[in-house]
Amino acid sequence: MSRAICGFLGSILIVLALTLSPGVPAEPVRQYTNEVFGFSIPLSEDVRLYTPENPGPFTFAPQNLAILVNKWKRSDLIMVNTSEVTDEKGLADLKNSLESTGLPQPGYRKIAVRETTLGKNQEKRGLEHIFDLQGQSPRTMRLICLVHRGRGLAFVCTADSEHFQATDQTFFEPVLRSVIFD
Repeated sequence: MSRAICGFLGSILIVLALTLSPGVPAEPVRQYTNEVFGFSIPLSEDVRLYTPENPGPFTFAPQNLAILVNKWKRSDLIMVNTSEVTDEKGLADLKNSLESTGLPQPGYRKIAVRETTLGKNQEKRGLEHIFDLQGQSPRTMRLICLVHRGRGLAFVCTADSEHFQATDQTFFEPVLRSVIFD
């Protein structure tokens, strides 16, 4: 047997031993952590992470913390942004404004404004606004604003309107339900 084949087989045996050994994870744990805002998001292999330090195809504004993209449908994404709403009164004012006037956006159609919870233990209360934006490529968006550590956060989930329900169940919900707040 040649040295190359022996080396290759040896590599396979080492990899098998490491992945089958107790206490050694089969794959590294991936997560986005923001220490300033006090939260982290575990990332499955189906999620692509972009940040200001690793922007990929995106241009980041100062309020953008991260963008999580569905590996299987790159137009389905979650933007994690800062928000100017930094207290409960601000959330209540935002809710009243969205309920009464909505957003001054062409093609806007409000679907829902309601309170919600998110996080691994459903411990974080937030305001949820679901709406359609009509146009050449109709999109449905799910905006969740919350306050954590006296700072405002906004999770903006967006998908094409035709597939929003399925994307919400298979991509947005699992990510939003996995957020860990410290």
